[in-house]
Amino acid sequence: MPFASIHFLFLFLPVVFVIFYLVPNKWYRNSILLIASLIFYGWADPTHLPLLFGSVIFNYWFAILCENSKKRERPSLARVFIFSAVTVNLAFLFFYKYLSAILLRLQLESVLSPSLIDIVLPLGISYLTLTGISYVVDVYRGVEKAERNFLHIGSYLIMFPKVLQGPITRFGSVKNDFDGSGFPTSEISTGIRRFIVGLVKKVLIADKLAIVAAASFGADPASIGMDVSWFGLIAFTLQIYFDFSGYTDMAIGLGMIFGFHLPENFNYPYISRSITDFWRRWHMSLIAWLRVYVFLPLESKRRREKYLRLQTNILIVFALSGLWHGASWNFILWGIYFGLLLAIEASGFEKLLKKTPPFIQHAYTLVLILAGWVFFGQTKVMEWGPFFNSLLGGNGLNSLETLLTLDVLIYLPIMLVAMVLSTPIIKIAEQKFLAFGFKARIVLDVVYFAFFLLVVMEILSNGYQSFLYTKF
Repeated sequence: MPFASIHFLFLFLPVVFVIFYLVPNKWYRNSILLIASLIFYGWADPTHLPLLFGSVIFNYWFAILCENSKKRERPSLARVFIFSAVTVNLAFLFFYKYLSAILLRLQLESVLSPSLIDIVLPLGISYLTLTGISYVVDVYRGVEKAERNFLHIGSYLIMFPKVLQGPITRFGSVKNDFDGSGFPTSEISTGIRRFIVGLVKKVLIADKLAIVAAASFGADPASIGMDVSWFGLIAFTLQIYFDFSGYTDMAIGLGMIFGFHLPENFNYPYISRSITDFWRRWHMSLIAWLRVYVFLPLESKRRREKYLRLQTNILIVFALSGLWHGASWNFILWGIYFGLLLAIEASGFEKLLKKTPPFIQHAYTLVLILAGWVFFGQTKVMEWGPFFNSLLGGNGLNSLETLLTLDVLIYLPIMLVAMVLSTPIIKIAEQKFLAFGFKARIVLDVVYFAFFLLVVMEILSNGYQSFLYTKF
């Protein structure tokens, strides 16, 4: 049940909202949230509901076991429990996400029978795994106390706004929200606006740009010129941002509607002045998770190493980031690519870059980001060379396939609007307009409502596309 669907907008969400706020008791509210989350997940992926619920029970009990062992001054037993908890969480991820890819490779090499490959990836497995690990590790480290209220842990792990694509949320950032009561009118209205912004990003921008990106990346790289390759690459660069940040806006908005404060995940990454700056702004919750649970432990364990410790740790983290996205060479090499760039900047290049004019910094960053999205979006590694050749003019300005023959030039206005919206210009303008007072707020809310109607008409006319990051 995607957020950008009629079922969600006019059935699931209103019903859950009314029931949630009809009951004043926080215990009932948390129960409703957990049940709603199970229904939401089960609507899309009913076969894996037992796995989902089993993961909740497992992380709930192992966090308690870790805490009890430490209280009883049995650190060795606590280490056994935390090792087991992390291993089992990662084993789920490996079995569903990576084993199928390994088996498929063996089948392609005629080692296995196709009938052995029947592993269906549960929706949101990557996000559920990282969330579960963060909770049990935080309890083991003493950062958080083990939560005894099962409703809280269940709702935290599988809360429907974030269960499929995050943002990856640490328990400490939402634990106090479970005790909320009343009807927070201001937060609900802010959440609705944020949700509408996400809908617009997804339905009116990302889904349109997806058509351009698919046409460009789907064409034979030898048959396209610079016009199609650059047009398609820019479209994909904007599509992946508006698709994923659109989901995040919807998730954060829904969280606010139900009284929860989910973390931000994007901060206008395409205005960055370095690759380091870009990764401070892109998928911020994933980078924060990798920093706390992978990078800092690596830094601590290897602190006595004198040479290239920081650089190799960065490379390891981003190689894992690529692997997290999928068991495919294009994702792994994409992670290594950005890891190498970050390692170079950490070696002193970023300091030199800051001494150059802002235009140079932006140009350098955007070119490298665009190149990185080739590795991510063009899944066939063998086509990278021909595609880059097209980008560099190897096939001329245009070739057999053009913007006209692919029928994608009509999306140029949407692309231009997306470029503007990927900067904080509109946000700054809105804040200045709101300074005029209450009437300005009413005018803007009318605009929000108008865009919501446009989204609904678009969904009714052309349906909806699944979110790009759902498969991760």
